[in-house]
Amino acid sequence: MDDKHKADQYVEYINDRILPFIDYAKLQESYNTDMAYAKGVLNRLHEAMVTVYGGARLDEDISDDGFVVIPGVVRGTTSRKICLALLDLDLSSSGEHWGTAFLCIHGVVTQGDEKNDATAKVMKEIGSYDYGYTASIPGDIHVDNARLPEELKQALGDFRNHSAVLRNEQKEKPSVRIQIREAKKSPAELKKDKSAKKPGPEL
Repeated sequence: MDDKHKADQYVEYINDRILPFIDYAKLQESYNTDMAYAKGVLNRLHEAMVTVYGGARLDEDISDDGFVVIPGVVRGTTSRKICLALLDLDLSSSGEHWGTAFLCIHGVVTQGDEKNDATAKVMKEIGSYDYGYTASIPGDIHVDNARLPEELKQALGDFRNHSAVLRNEQKEKPSVRIQIREAKKSPAELKKDKSAKKPGPEL
C-alpha cells in the first residue's frame, strides 16, 4: 500500500475497514435526530485519515499532485439537509473542491453520476451545498471555518467526542475509489478533464 498515492491509500483503507460496516439506515436517521451516530462515523473516518496521511494537518506536499480525499460534512444551502461526505480536494490549488461522495441511506453515492437513480435523488434532496471537513488545511482559501453554517460548526466541533460501533458482518463494499478520483490519470490529464466538465458545484 505504501507505493500508492495517499488519497488511494485512504480510500482503500476505509473501503476495507469502515464503509462496508456502516449502518446506513441508522446513519440517515441520525441526520434527522441528534447526529450522534453520524458524528461517531465521522470520527472513525477522521481517525482513518490521521492513520493514512500521518496527521490531521495537511498541505500540498502530502502527495506529488496535491490531491487528497478527506472526510467532511455538507449542508444544503436551501434544503439545510446534513450529510457526511468524502471530499476530493486539490491542495496544490489552494484547496479547490473537485468532487463529493455522500454517505446516505443508499450507501455511498458520488456526485457527477446523476444517471444513477440514487445519486440523482440525493442531489435533488440536498441541492447546492456548503461543506466543511475534519482536517486542518491552512492553505485552503475556499473554506472559512469561522463562516461555516452553524449546523456544520456544531457537527465538526464535537465529533471527536463520539464513537460509532460498526457492523461486524461483511457487506457489499460501496467502493468510491474510481468515482472520487481517477487515480491512474496524471494531474495534467485530470485538470484537462476538469476544464471540460467540472464535477462539483460552484460554491
